[in-house]
Amino acid sequence: MFVAMLVARNQYQGQLQSYGEAVRSEYEIMANAITLEQIEVIEATTAWNDLETWDGDTLAVNYGVGDATVPFTLRVDVEYVDDDGNPSASPTTIKEVLVVAISDRFNMPLVAHSRLLSE
Repeated sequence: MFVAMLVARNQYQGQLQSYGEAVRSEYEIMANAITLEQIEVIEATTAWNDLETWDGDTLAVNYGVGDATVPFTLRVDVEYVDDDGNPSASPTTIKEVLVVAISDRFNMPLVAHSRLLSE
């Protein structure tokens, strides 16, 4: 009886872990969508010389799923990079816009996307 209980418990834990991984995967898909959309918005609405106004910004964004919404926090970082994409201490003609999506459910960054923009 005890062995049967242990087997059932292990199966249940395996199912819970699988469910948790599926939920995290769905959150990552949503985070990808809103992160890429935010990069497009920044690129389309901000002049190259004004990109620094986004640096350090934190945005609350909701992803709509039917009648429900899933909240995310987006963090935006902007920095100068050299021709190889490495951070540069001095101004260059290339800037990297990095957007990181964080979910309150997981309390950690789920995805990060960056784009290099030049003058």
